[in-house]
Amino acid sequence: MIAVTDLGKSFTLHNQSSAVIPVLEGANFSVAQGECVALTGESGAGKSTVMRILYGNYLAQAGRVVINGLDITTATPREILALRREVLGYVSQFLRVVPRVPTLEVVAEPLLSLGVAEDVARARAEDLLARLRILERLWQSPHHIFGR
Repeated sequence: MIAVTDLGKSFTLHNQSSAVIPVLEGANFSVAQGECVALTGESGAGKSTVMRILYGNYLAQAGRVVINGLDITTATPREILALRREVLGYVSQFLRVVPRVPTLEVVAEPLLSLGVAEDVARARAEDLLARLRILERLWQSPHHIFGR
């Protein structure tokens, strides 16, 4: 489902004499459909950059990223939007959840917005939270999971 090959990204600091900061070079990995993985590493290793490239917020400067058969390094904006709507979900590390909204509802919301029946969306959210090994007692409060 996701194949990343020789991925690279740098940033240019235009307000600092156009200094170029390389943040990612030669990243390679794949994720099969249904597989649950974690992207780990030290602060500054490029984890957030990889996630933003996968979601189409950043353009890769090198390599390929294929998600569900679509190479997002060459995809059009409309193709990226369709991929986000139909395939991908992304929660920033800077998540600001609404107080008193249960985690289960936050996870089910994207399916509900697509018109999926509430019981189906809720069951899928429960399955995802269980696969991530988040204890059921934490599904009712985002504060326990996200540290707010």
